[in-house]
Amino acid sequence: MVLMLSSEAYEHAYKKLISFEPISKPTLIQVKVDTELYNHTAHDYRDIRLKSEQGVEGYVLKPYQTKNIENQKTLTAHSYSRAEGKLTYLFKKPFDVEKIVLNIEDKNFESLVDVYADGKPLVLKHKVFDYSAETGIRNFSIVIPKTNVKELVILYHLDKTTSFYKKYQYLRKMRQYLTVKSATFSNTNRVQKEWDTSSIDLMSVETKEKETSYLFQTEYLPFSKLEPLIIQKNFNRKGRLYSSNDAVTWSFINGFSLSLSTLNNEKRETILGSARAKYIKIVIENEDNKPLTIEKLTLFTTPLYLYFIAEPKERYELYFGNETLSKPTYEIENLFTRTTDYAVATLSDKFSLPDEPVEVSFFESYKEMIFILVVLLSLGIMGYIAFGLLKRV
Repeated sequence: MVLMLSSEAYEHAYKKLISFEPISKPTLIQVKVDTELYNHTAHDYRDIRLKSEQGVEGYVLKPYQTKNIENQKTLTAHSYSRAEGKLTYLFKKPFDVEKIVLNIEDKNFESLVDVYADGKPLVLKHKVFDYSAETGIRNFSIVIPKTNVKELVILYHLDKTTSFYKKYQYLRKMRQYLTVKSATFSNTNRVQKEWDTSSIDLMSVETKEKETSYLFQTEYLPFSKLEPLIIQKNFNRKGRLYSSNDAVTWSFINGFSLSLSTLNNEKRETILGSARAKYIKIVIENEDNKPLTIEKLTLFTTPLYLYFIAEPKERYELYFGNETLSKPTYEIENLFTRTTDYAVATLSDKFSLPDEPVEVSFFESYKEMIFILVVLLSLGIMGYIAFGLLKRV
């Protein structure tokens, strides 16, 4: 008789435990993909499976996204020419402006305005209006191309300013002076991108035909840019970046140039290009110069996060390390947005799992019990024989 352990336990090479604070209701969980997951998963992460006591669970992978932060300043006019309908705003320091919102006291009007930044026209004849008495709609906003300004002028056309009285059809054009109490200037800037960095030692170097190749073993760590640590202080070289999973067949990623000068403070030490591979090769053209000495390579990786919905009192584990699996698709991707609240979880170190199901014989499984039964049977037989001998005596 042979017993087979469940093959599901051996479908993957590794697993990790997921830990988070106790929850009282279904909660979105965020867990950051770590180096071990990068090192031991397929290039498209198709082998990752999330499991609980209820079985396989849905998840989605999403990279870190920069956030938009609105910066704004509200100013009163530095000067106001009523006769020209001209308001001038001054900034203590140059400020990026993308949007202007006027704080206009008047109601039931429409007007055309021009916007000038440091004397240059940005927007001409933009309509601002208040139709609150008739339709309840108003617009005091002006969107302009992002411009860094020190002085901004808003000019409204007196001859194009109209007041509305009582009913919409009864209107009268007049030289209407608008009362602009203040203006809010804003821009939407992205927060600086977040990076995970990894330092990789040089694996090998080879110089051939005026080119030097530097080989690094990156173990499938993804990257969006690289920075080699170069010992020399004055150089200007061109190069090429390659990736490979076997160090034999190479894929071209990008061309680049590197330079550093102590004479004019010129500095260009970043290589742009993205990939996820086991090996990275940097090829630098030396011409007739000495090869550069590169000691290390810094990889800049955009953080990657795994999201899933956790149930209270449930235990979750990540399984990975089987490239034969196909990439799953789960509905959770459409169940939340960037603004949804989430709890942060952590991953344990990886646990190695057996390569394949183990065949266990009946006798191997119950050898201790069989041994005890054999001993008891032997003792019984010996006792029976001894008892028979005593009866004969």
